[in-house]
Amino acid sequence: MKAIVTGGTGFIGGKLVEALVRNGYEVRCLIRKTSNVSRLKELGVELFLGDLGDLEALRNLPDGGEVVFHLAALVTDWGDADNFYKYNVLATKELLESSKTHGVKRFVYMSSSTVVWKSDFWNIHKLIDIDETYPYTEKHTDNYNASKTQAEKLVLKYNKNEGLETIVVRPSNVWGAGDTVILPRIAMAAKKGILYPMGSGERSVTPCHVYNLVNALLLIAENNKAPGNIYFINDGVKIPYMEFLAKQLSASGIDWTAGFSIPYKFAYAVAAILEVVFKLIKSKKPPVLTKMAVAVLSGSRSYSIEKARTELGYKPEVKMDEGIKELKKWVTELGGTDELLKHVLKI
Repeated sequence: MKAIVTGGTGFIGGKLVEALVRNGYEVRCLIRKTSNVSRLKELGVELFLGDLGDLEALRNLPDGGEVVFHLAALVTDWGDADNFYKYNVLATKELLESSKTHGVKRFVYMSSSTVVWKSDFWNIHKLIDIDETYPYTEKHTDNYNASKTQAEKLVLKYNKNEGLETIVVRPSNVWGAGDTVILPRIAMAAKKGILYPMGSGERSVTPCHVYNLVNALLLIAENNKAPGNIYFINDGVKIPYMEFLAKQLSASGIDWTAGFSIPYKFAYAVAAILEVVFKLIKSKKPPVLTKMAVAVLSGSRSYSIEKARTELGYKPEVKMDEGIKELKKWVTELGGTDELLKHVLKI
């Protein structure tokens, strides 16, 4: 079977490609000119030059493929709405159309659990063990989640469209060894002394180890019950977010304890003012605090994986302690905390 992968040089995509190759798949990856493809070459992966803004490349990428894993996206809490629409919605639509045209059987879309978040000045989301029937929020406070919601709805609309089977995957707080995007930012904030909890309460989360996510993606690629569905995927364990951060930071060589909590409304107001100012000056760099960041540090969100367990036979195999040990080993092999922090400059 031939798999087409976007985002194959990323944290999740790289682990997925390795697993696909181990499981006997032929793999073609969409790669940019600037991508580090050394690992993909080692795996014998077919490289296809292009990016999410290259519609011509997206029209030809799925040719000969049987399953598409669309993982690549513009992922940030800051940016122009038109860019999010271009890279996250239009690119997905083009890839859906070309997959249908080239006779692809299955299209697996990597979304995010954050599409159901709702926060404003008055309230922050408190999502406790929700399942896939939970509705989308009517209005997002950030362009990223607005675009991912649009793309999700588009993917589901295409299911059974001239034979194309589509599935939406919603992981939450993906973590693990090899994370050179999120973890370095958390570590940098902790080192600078600007990582603070916001709001009140437990702020519970259900993390998703990257290997558990990859195993779920493999199940989704082949399970006959999967098409037309949304699946929350995580480790099946609920933990206070500050505790989860402290565990990752400790494994990264940083001793951090959550300090005093900044009141939610104050943090939200500061973020909203900063966003207005940064938009007025047309800054490409994000403000030190965004409304999305406030939502991350303030809200509770835990998601049930009962549907994935029942329909897919999904079972989280990597436990928290095991993943933390592996993370600590990886940071040590990387060269320690200072080497991890260098990745912040590369983002």
